[in-house]
Formats: sequence, C-alpha cells, structure tokens
Amino acid sequence: MESPRDGDIIVTKDQFIFYVFGYDHPVDKVIAYLKYLPKDLKPSFQLSWLPYEWNLGDTKYIRARQLYSPENFERIQKVFKEKYPEYLYRDPYAKKTVFVVPSHLIHKIYVPEVQWQDLLKKSDPSPLEQEAIEIIKLLANNSGVHLADFGIHGSLSTGMSTEKSDVDIAIYGAKNYYQVKKTIWMLFKDKKLEYLNENDSDEYRMNKCIYKGRKFVFNGIRKFDEMRNDFGKFQFTPIRPLHFHCDVVESPERIFRPAIYNIAEYFPADDNSLLVKTHWPSQVVSMIGEFRDIARRGDEVEVQGMLEKVEKIKSAESYYRVVIGSGKGEEFIWPV
Repeated sequence: MESPRDGDIIVTKDQFIFYVFGYDHPVDKVIAYLKYLPKDLKPSFQLSWLPYEWNLGDTKYIRARQLYSPENFERIQKVFKEKYPEYLYRDPYAKKTVFVVPSHLIHKIYVPEVQWQDLLKKSDPSPLEQEAIEIIKLLANNSGVHLADFGIHGSLSTGMSTEKSDVDIAIYGAKNYYQVKKTIWMLFKDKKLEYLNENDSDEYRMNKCIYKGRKFVFNGIRKFDEMRNDFGKFQFTPIRPLHFHCDVVESPERIFRPAIYNIAEYFPADDNSLLVKTHWPSQVVSMIGEFRDIARRGDEVEVQGMLEKVEKIKSAESYYRVVIGSGKGEEFIWPV
C-alpha cells in the first residue's frame, strides 16, 4: 500500500468511511478518524445526527454533529470496543487508544489528486463538477501551480456530493499552497471572488471563499518528498494542561495537519512560573484542523493545551511541546 496521506478517504470492508489523519502510521495500519457511518448502524450509537444523508453505492450514510467531542469520542470508542475492536489501537508511544484502519480491512481509498485527474478526464461532469474544474483552473492559471498539484477532497471526490456541496480543494506541497493563497488574495482584490468567514478561525486562516456563488475551501497536503513517517521514533509523556502566551517563529509546517508552530518568548497566563524554567515548550502542535495556518511568524498567540515531554527513542534528545486536541477539555491557539 502506498504511504497514506492526511485527508485520503478510506472505505472499509465494514462500510465505515474514515479520513486519514496525518502522516505517521504504524505498520499495516492507518491512523484515521471516523467521518460517516452506515445508516443501519444508527441505533448502536447514542449520538446527535446531522439532518442529512449521503449515498455511496447502495449504502446510505449519516454523520454525527460532533464526532470528536470528548463525550462523543468516548461513546463511539465504547461501541467499537464491543463490536469492531480491530479499528482500535493502543499506541504504545503516546500511551493512548486511537482509531486505525488495518490494511486488511481497506476496501477502497479515494486519493484527492487521483480523483481530480479522473474528474478532468470525465466526459460528462455534473454542474458541481464543472464548477470545481473552473475554480481549480482559475487558481492554477493565475498562480502558475500545475494542475497535477491539485486534488479534490470530501464528498465531491467520493461521488457523495449534492448540488449544495462545497468544493473542497487539496493543494500538494508547501510552496504551492503559499503561492495559491497569495493568488487568491490577488483575485479577491480584483473582485473575482470573496472570502467567507463562518467561524472565528476563518478570519485568520483565509482558506474559505465564494466564487460565482459556490463555496470552496482549500488546504495543504504534503508531497511525498515532504513526508516522513516518525511513528515509533518518539515517546510522548503528557504532563499537565498549560495556558500561556508566546511568539510564533518560523513555522513552515503550520499549514499541514498536524500543524506545527515553533515558539519562543513564553509568557505564563496562570500559575506556570515554575514550568517556564523547567519545562519550556519549543512547539505548539495542533491535531485539530481548525487551527492550521492560524498564526504566522511574529504573531503573539494565546495557547491552551496539554504539555508533553517528547523523547527520541534511539538517543538522549528530548524537548517539550504543547498539544492542542488531546481530548482533555477546551484547547486552542489564537492570535492575540
């Protein structure tokens, strides 16, 4: 199996739909998060559901309103532990249980760049697909980024879309992502598209737009030569929740997921004075996609997350980081 990348979509033999998370995976398993459930399994999960249904082949799918709130995660994990234990994996390096898709349970993988190339070859694209092609060609032609460095994510890539669906765009490579983002700013100034702010993070990320009435979203994905599978190379030990202010320094990996921010100039926001001296974090790492590309070099940010010690297994190297998305209450990184 080719190395999975963040955002690849996996349909399992049990008809679950998972999205690949990040780039670090154990052997013969893919760390992923559950996105859609077959409708006939609804009674097993005590969750609040979105008022929509999606179709893939002969299967109807549903989606929870909040799949990964701490409470819902616990409920979903309990059902999987009882009925589908192969999808749970105890990570010995992070000392926590995560969702995985074992290789032998993969039915099909939808890769954004492959789905995009298939769409370009399609002889009878739907109106939504035609709009997606127009948007991506607009971005490619104005940015100089090759069409082969784009992809389509989400329901459009699987064929589960409706006429109201968004166009979810993948951009492969950090350099390409920044070039497209700069181009979108120029197109906005030329009044060829508009930015869309649906929540607080959109104002900073600037990755949602409206073009001719159609919403599109774009995110960065690593090229293969930007990837490294670090699974099993580090031991992670949680210490305690931490709330503080800091400055962001050069952080080229902030656009991917997990998003990595290198930080300096640490300012306690609570009773952390001792920790400043003994556990100085050099990174903030967001597992939550909402906090990708939310701050840039020179920004002061407020952070609330879990302080962890990171130890390199085959050497004496160690450092501290703060993780957003540990599942231990409200966690965030916001520009001040």
